[in-house]
Amino acid sequence: MRTPVLDLNAMQSFVAIVDSGSFTVAAQQMNYSQSAISMQLQRLEAALGVALISRTSRHLEPTRAGREALGYAREMLRLNSELRGRLAGNAVAGKVRLGLPADFALYMPETLASFAERHPQVEMEVRSELSDTLVEQVKAGAIDMAIVTRESGVAGGRQLRREPLVWAVAPGSAAHLRRPLPLALWPQGICAFRAAATEALDRVGLPWRSAYESQAFGALRVAVVAGLAVTVAIPSMVDSELEILDPRQAGLPELPSIDIRLFRSEGRANRAASSLAELIVDRVRKQRQFR
Repeated sequence: MRTPVLDLNAMQSFVAIVDSGSFTVAAQQMNYSQSAISMQLQRLEAALGVALISRTSRHLEPTRAGREALGYAREMLRLNSELRGRLAGNAVAGKVRLGLPADFALYMPETLASFAERHPQVEMEVRSELSDTLVEQVKAGAIDMAIVTRESGVAGGRQLRREPLVWAVAPGSAAHLRRPLPLALWPQGICAFRAAATEALDRVGLPWRSAYESQAFGALRVAVVAGLAVTVAIPSMVDSELEILDPRQAGLPELPSIDIRLFRSEGRANRAASSLAELIVDRVRKQRQFR
C-alpha cells in the first residue's frame, strides 16, 4: 500500500507555531488567517495520528511527539529549500557573521534555525561579546552585523524595538526590601543596564550594594532566582522564574527605556547577510522574545 505523503505547507505552519509560540503570530508570518493555520495543524496531526501542540491558558508548546516531529519537519523543509534553490540556480549562499550579546543568544535559536532552513547553503558564524565590543567589530568589518542594546539617547544603528528597563526578582522574594539593596549586575563600565539602575538609585538616595557581578545574565539570574538579589533586565529576558516589580509598590525608582538595535557593516554586504538581517528585523519586531 502506498504511504501517504505529508503536506509540507502544514509542516511549515507547525514549525511557525512552535517558533513563535503563538497561532496569531504564526498566521501573520505565513500570511494565513488564524483559522487557516489551525486547520493546517489539525490536518498534520490527523495525518500523523498524534497531537503535536499542547495548549494551556498561558502558553502553548510541542508535545513529546511534537518535539520529535519538529526535528523531522525542519529537516524536510530544509531539504525542500535546498532542492528548489539548487535547481533555480539562485540560492542564497556564502558566509554571514552575526554578533550577539551573550544574554540575547538564549532568545534566538529558533530564528537562526529558521534562517538555516531557508538558506541551507549559507555558512553562519555567531559571536558573543558585549554590546560595545560588537559595535566596534561591525565598524571594523570583523562581523557583518550585530544586535545590541543601546541607551535611547545614543546615536547609531537601526532601532528594532524599544523596551523599558525593569526591576526583577524571584517570585515571592523580599530581596527588594533589604537595605542596602542587594543588586546582581554586570561589572561597572560595560553595560547600560547597570548605569541606569545605579544612577536611578543614587538620584533618590536609596542605598545599594553590588552583591553579584557577571558579564552574563545567566550567571546573575542564578542569584536572583535564589532570592538573594534584585537585577535589572528588559521584559524579553524575564521568564517564569523571575517576576517584574512594580517600582511604586516596591519602593524603587522608575527606570528608563533601552533600544534594541541592529548594526550592519558598510564595507561587506552580501545576499546572505541581507537575508539574515531581514529575518531578524521581522522576528524582533513581532515577537516578545528573540526566538
